[in-house]
Order: sequence, then C-alpha cells, then structure tokens
Amino acid sequence: MSHHAVSPESARLPNTVDSDAPLRVAVGWDTTSGEAVEFAAWLGRSLPMKVQVMASAQLPPIQALTTSAKSRKKQLKKMREEFHKRVVDELDGQIPKSQWSKEVATLKDGKDTVRSLLDNALEFNADLIVMGSRAKSPKGRLRPSSVTDEMLYSSPIPLGLAPRGVKLSKKGITRVTYAVVDTDGKKEPEFYGLDYATALACALHLPLRIIAFSPTSYDEHGPKWYERTLGMLDHARDRAWEYACELSPDRLDHFDVTSSVSTGKSWKRSIDSVKWRKGDIMCLGSQPSPNLRTVFLGTLEGEFIRYAPVPVIVCPEAAK
Repeated sequence: MSHHAVSPESARLPNTVDSDAPLRVAVGWDTTSGEAVEFAAWLGRSLPMKVQVMASAQLPPIQALTTSAKSRKKQLKKMREEFHKRVVDELDGQIPKSQWSKEVATLKDGKDTVRSLLDNALEFNADLIVMGSRAKSPKGRLRPSSVTDEMLYSSPIPLGLAPRGVKLSKKGITRVTYAVVDTDGKKEPEFYGLDYATALACALHLPLRIIAFSPTSYDEHGPKWYERTLGMLDHARDRAWEYACELSPDRLDHFDVTSSVSTGKSWKRSIDSVKWRKGDIMCLGSQPSPNLRTVFLGTLEGEFIRYAPVPVIVCPEAAK
C-alpha cells in the first residue's frame, strides 16, 4: 500500500489545492427529501464545482406481443425529459448555473439501482457522490437508505451524506473534522480518509481537528487506553502535517491541526459531547471488510454515522 491511505487517484480533491479544476459532484436524486441538493449547493459555496444529478429508472422488461422495444424507448425518453425538468426546477435558485454540468440530469435504465448510479458517477468522472438521508430519519441525524447503505461499501468514490434537516452555514465549510472511530482495536487505525480531510482543509485554508470517538465511557476504558489513544492521535496529527507539507509547502499559514478524545456511554453521547457548528464537515474512512457484501450499517463506521449532526464524507480504502 502507498504511504497515503487516500491517493489523488481515488480522491481527487488534493488537485484543487493548486488548481482551479472544479470538483465533479454527482448528486443522487431523492423525491422525498432535498438534503443531497442542499449539501451540493453548500459545497459549491466553498469549492469550484460542477454538479450532475443522477437517478435510476427501472422500466418493466420487454414482453412479447405487449411491449415493443420502440415503445419502451419512447417511454424512457419521456421519463428523461420529465426528470430533467424536475432537476432544473430543483437546482434553480440553489446552485448557480455556472456550477451545472453540461448534462445536468441523467436518468439511466437499469435493474440494479446501485450499479446504475455508480456507472453514471464513473462516466461523469465524479470526485464525490452526494446522497441524502431517509425521509423518516430523525431531524439532524443521518439514516442512509438501503441504496446509500450499499453504495457505502461498494463505491470506489468518496461518498458525501447529509443528515435530515441539517442547518448549514451560509459561508460554506468553516471547519474540517476527521473522525477516528476504531479506537479499541489492538492495532493502530489505518487513518483512511485523513489525507482527504487534510487536503480539504488545505484547499480551503481551514483548521483541521482530529477526534477519537468511543462509545464507552472514560472510566470503563482506564488510563492505559487513554494513553494509547493519545499516542495514536499524535501519529495522526504528524501524518496530517506531513501530507499538508507535500500538498502546499508554501501555503501553510492558515493550516492548523488539533486533536482530542470524546468518550460516552454510546455513540450518540460521544458525538453530542463535541461542539459542532453549522460550517462543520466531518470526514472518516471506511474500514475494509473481509466480506464485501457485509451491510455497512452493521459496521463500526455505519453505527457511528447514524448520529452525525453535520454532513459527512466517507472515504473508501485506497487501492493497494
């Protein structure tokens, strides 16, 4: 594996530090909530961006004597025209037209929704896929849909998730937080997503804070755990500084890294004990699983992000 867990090939955000190349954002369409579009609009206040809204259409299969290929093609064309109109109406007033991609709305015909969305994002050469939360999610919390959940463990592209009803700063992103979730393992975490968080902070001239979260209270951990966790945070902080120096050695005046530990008797208490602002964004990595079909919400990270009060970017493990 390369030294950095997230390389420019798997997360192209580092290129924006010394380039005006726009971040290519693929937005997953949701008829029940507008969080994904709001999240994309919020990103556009801070970063150069080109956005494309995508969805998957599942038309009934062609049946002999009842459905011809020609009528099915006509039906799909009509659906695409209607989808384009709905997308334009939704984006108008939220995202400047200068940030729209040439093909701002794409509707693919496919039986596998996740595969269709991922194929669309790859064809768009997306740097980030943005999805919202389920409509019945508690306000200010994140509950991925079954489609989003599957994308979390199968997408090679970083995935942005917006909690339901989250209030975002009009100034855009004002602080970057990197979350370390695996603090109870015997081995030091691989820090997947730390490079991405560092690059984002550098690109926006913002501070980076690294927080080690635990769903177990401090008293139950004991001094040895705390000492080990502080050592791990020192390594993470050194790594962030090292990568920041690689990205922009002459532009570190605004870059700063702080670290802390947040414990609680549950993930909710651990997360809620941290002070969050409307301009915060949180990054974390998805740990590799020996079983690729393991549902993400059953993992440590999956349980953690359910209580995220701010937008989250989940970074995949880099290719070895």
